[in-house]
Amino acid sequence: MAAIGGVLSGVNPFVYNSSSPLTLFLFQACLILATCNLINIPFSRIRQPKVISEVIAGVILGPTVFGQIPNYTKTVFPASSIPGLTLVANLGIILFMFFLGLEVDTEFIKKHLKTAISIGLVTLAVPFGFGCLLAIPLFHAYGNPSDSVREVKFTVFMVFIAVSLAVTAFPVLCRILNELRLIKDRAGIVVLGAGIINDIMGWVLLALSVILSNSESSPVNTVYILLCTFGWFLVYFYPLKYILKWALIRTHELDRTKPSTFATMSILFIMFISAYFTDIIGVHPIFGAFIAGLVVPRENHYVVKLTERMEDIPNIVFIPIYFAVAGLNVDLTLLNERRDWGYVFATIGIAIATKVVSGTIMAKIHGLFWRESAAVGVLMSCKGIVEIVVLTVGLNAGIISKKIFGMFILMALVSTFVTTPLTQLVYPTSYRMQVNEYIRTKENKKEDTEILDNQDVENEDNGEFPLTSFSDINDFHFTEVINVINTTESISPSLEVINLLMIGKMIGRPETSDRNKDLSRISTGSTLRSGTHKLKKLSWILTKNADDNDTALSVIEEKPCGFETATPLKAIHLRLLTERTTDLLQSSSLYNDDPYFTANTDPILQIFDIFSRLSKIQFSSEVIFSTMREKATNIASIALKKSDLVLLPLNGASYNTSSNFNNVEEKYNNFEHIYSHLLGLNELPSNFFKVLAADLKTNILMSISNSGGRLNVDRFKKKSLNLLLPNPNLASSDFLALYLLLLMCHRGKQATDSTNSTIFVNSKNLQFEESLSNMFVKNGWSHESLIRVVPIDVEQKPDNLVPQVPFIESVLDNTELALEDGDLEEASFIIPENYLEEENPFSFETKETILKGANKRFNVMIVHRYHDVTTVASSSLEL
Repeated sequence: MAAIGGVLSGVNPFVYNSSSPLTLFLFQACLILATCNLINIPFSRIRQPKVISEVIAGVILGPTVFGQIPNYTKTVFPASSIPGLTLVANLGIILFMFFLGLEVDTEFIKKHLKTAISIGLVTLAVPFGFGCLLAIPLFHAYGNPSDSVREVKFTVFMVFIAVSLAVTAFPVLCRILNELRLIKDRAGIVVLGAGIINDIMGWVLLALSVILSNSESSPVNTVYILLCTFGWFLVYFYPLKYILKWALIRTHELDRTKPSTFATMSILFIMFISAYFTDIIGVHPIFGAFIAGLVVPRENHYVVKLTERMEDIPNIVFIPIYFAVAGLNVDLTLLNERRDWGYVFATIGIAIATKVVSGTIMAKIHGLFWRESAAVGVLMSCKGIVEIVVLTVGLNAGIISKKIFGMFILMALVSTFVTTPLTQLVYPTSYRMQVNEYIRTKENKKEDTEILDNQDVENEDNGEFPLTSFSDINDFHFTEVINVINTTESISPSLEVINLLMIGKMIGRPETSDRNKDLSRISTGSTLRSGTHKLKKLSWILTKNADDNDTALSVIEEKPCGFETATPLKAIHLRLLTERTTDLLQSSSLYNDDPYFTANTDPILQIFDIFSRLSKIQFSSEVIFSTMREKATNIASIALKKSDLVLLPLNGASYNTSSNFNNVEEKYNNFEHIYSHLLGLNELPSNFFKVLAADLKTNILMSISNSGGRLNVDRFKKKSLNLLLPNPNLASSDFLALYLLLLMCHRGKQATDSTNSTIFVNSKNLQFEESLSNMFVKNGWSHESLIRVVPIDVEQKPDNLVPQVPFIESVLDNTELALEDGDLEEASFIIPENYLEEENPFSFETKETILKGANKRFNVMIVHRYHDVTTVASSSLEL
């Protein structure tokens, strides 16, 4: 009888009550999930998959560690409560196997059939053979122990041990490829194809070992079970697969943004029926769930939408409990003999070495470099989730004892743990970039040798665009603008800056001949320049107002210069890589050879694609899945030229809405306050700007939008662009900022968008106005609107290192600007950052401008010109 009144009536909640099993289960679930997530914190920092933390959590909570505490196991995990945990765990693993079936892309296998089958089968066969040899001494040492409830034949034991050494964890493999940004590399594509084949064949062999185990008393039953399993697979994979696809098309399910409740229920029903059938014929329910996942249509990314709808609870609750329960079954105290640990090390060595050697040799045969091939071998040695499932099935089926289970769990943990660091060791980022550059160069030579004969393009590829004086501004231009979209809120600021930089009449648009009509919108990485230099010049007319100290410049278009160059745009969506299966499905499908694939399947990139079509801008796109801590590293690892411009839009100060619906402005007391706000609002790690400063080798424009979220902005108010030049001596970043201001003015003039532009220069820079005027006169430039040059007096502190008053504060207090706070809402201030250093990414003036922009609500653009002061020797690839 169930106890009434609970703990208030003196009932002990840790005493298992079969009539109310939920009480203890809830405590067990909370304990397991909390331990898993706590252990995952340090492991996630070293790029380890979560399954390692979940299994280790089970080991800690099991008899190995906490189980040594007297009465702990009887109280927290009594034997009578384990069936409840096992039921939930098995439901989770059935859903996991269904998701695993969804991940199998048969179309991708067809595209890379030869490579996938050859490498996949060899990396399965070699470890399988060594596993059969290892099974001989293992069986003699540990087979059929005295406490075993059943006798297992050697053939069944041998097949299972061989399968345990041969499998590869495809889900963990996909996540590692994503984190290391190998998903689109040549080695990554090879690993994906081989991993799918290896995974499918591994499950087939595991099913065979289970069938042999369940029917070893009657060999005839083995044949019947095999025939039933094969027949069930044919029924699902042919009639049912096409019937399901036909039904989903007729009901317009494939066109929905989210699957309907009825469709989701129907597919779950198909999965449970399949799992039930394979269970009752003596295989295992996970194989039925896997078969059901294979038949779901992949058209229109339906598997992604379906997974997104149903995966959260299984991934967050059920599956961690499964792997934790597997850990609870591990008792490392049983490994108390020398030979036990000898077999542990032998198992680890055989499992890793056979995969690495076989994978490396086969990848080399298929034309990869040695270090690429070694990376393929190392990645194929990953065990992870699949190995844990295999071992748990073998333990529950009575094929292996708890001692062997503990040995192989250690093998699975070690092989999974070393996969990421070994891959980084044998295939580092620097070498990978060399390989990719070699492949691109080789393809370009084959496809279009004329490009190599163009001297202008060659200079652009080398990044030879000096910008150290006023005379360089006329011919300077960017090879490509790379816009990194980190959050959906950054879309609007991105488009606003792109509109300022790129919209307008440009010379040298790509011709759309019959040969390249389909490719005209794909970025080639080279800037398109005018084929002639005999066009009219732009005339700049220098006007001087005798009543003030401002220099007014008016601009009229007459001659092409760097401003007239058509610059391609590349949009990169930096998506957050989570533990969700949806991310794995989406990321693993980005190997598609269609050049429009990413733009057509990513809603954010679709916006930029439409914007580029309307604006007639050459456009390309890419999706990069990245963890939070790797965002800066992944941005810096993009294939960039020194003459590119990375546009990084950031969300700045925002308006909070109180309960009475009044807009409330948040004021920031110091730079640290707004800095932490920037990191949190943009989902960036604490070291983001430091890593970016250390690793990014190109020009960068960080645009902080502080006017986002306003409800009462006057969108028709005249905009103003303001350039801040606080340094008395101009450096390369100052000239880049000046170039950007002139470029925006030029584009605005062509787009008939009137903009007020002002240059605030340090009054100690006595040569600025004269040098600027000489540049205008020399090039014959003019502009109808005014670009004012306003000298600002700067008072230095006695140490002469930091100004007594920040430059931006002197600018805002200057009577020449005479803007109220309300007039700043459409103002943008451009400030050069000459010293983007790892230890201190932002200088004093930049920090003060960011802080003032947050409090005054004007936008801030931070500009840095990359200057490579070292000479890097070229290195050759090992063939």
